[in-house]
Amino acid sequence: MPVTLHYGDNPLEIERAVRAVKDTFQSTDVVSFEGGSVSLPDLSQACLTVGLFDPDRLVIVRNLHERFKGKGADNEELRRLLGSIPPTTTVILASPGMKEDNLLVSVVREVGGTVRTYMVPKRAELPRWIADRARDAGVRIERDAADLLAEMIGGDPIALNTELQKLATYAGEDTAITPTMVEELVGAMTQDSIFTLVDAIAVGDRARALRMLHDQLDQASSTPTDVALYLIRMLARQVRILLRIRLGQEAGRSNSQITSDVKIPRYYADRYFRQARRLSRGRLQGAFEQLAALEFALKNGTADAATGLDLLVTELAG
Repeated sequence: MPVTLHYGDNPLEIERAVRAVKDTFQSTDVVSFEGGSVSLPDLSQACLTVGLFDPDRLVIVRNLHERFKGKGADNEELRRLLGSIPPTTTVILASPGMKEDNLLVSVVREVGGTVRTYMVPKRAELPRWIADRARDAGVRIERDAADLLAEMIGGDPIALNTELQKLATYAGEDTAITPTMVEELVGAMTQDSIFTLVDAIAVGDRARALRMLHDQLDQASSTPTDVALYLIRMLARQVRILLRIRLGQEAGRSNSQITSDVKIPRYYADRYFRQARRLSRGRLQGAFEQLAALEFALKNGTADAATGLDLLVTELAG
């Protein structure tokens, strides 16, 4: 069907569904709009335009349901537009958080489109869902570890995905995620804490950055070296993403293109771009080299974990 509506309370799965379709198209034949603000002439033109290298074209419209609140003047025009999509155009409507009684649901069905619902897994389904997401991340998670993660985080798919990324980074490709890893690492440092620490480093707030670092070390149940190596991996991942953003910007890529290229979760994109504006390419490259040097020293027993992290954060925030 040329029109497919993805909605529900699980934004992570909606984004996965959108990306699965998007990956089948050439990037030059994909165009995205924010449904709440796009002008209808622009949307209509995009839907009727033939692809540059291929006659097939993908149009992604997010949050179009916001235009169907009440009896807006746009309702009938949007209904006519969705009902006249040419066979060479695929329209994906992504509306996380939309209620099932929104008029858009019935409109899509009226024009012969497909409606797909993505809901947060129920408690009994969470361990299997977690195992599937871990497999997508290239790692295996033990059943007991999946059960424990479900108990600690609950049914928030975004929070679960964030914790799985942390655990996958720590475990690596050849090691399964164990309950011990979950106990030691989940909650040890959230993605929000990483952003806050990098923010403090970016603005040169050395005292705040060191205070955050010491808070993490004091709260950790594992050894200082294990915590240090974990923090280094998390910071290195953050720096790597920021460096790729800077390189993309220097190459003239738009923010939406960079978000797609780097595979940045949409719910963190604004924060990544804000940090990238504060940190130069040279500073990011230097930070990455310093992180690598400290990791090497810790693994070879030539550096003290707490002292090494103190010196690292002091230098990065300088």
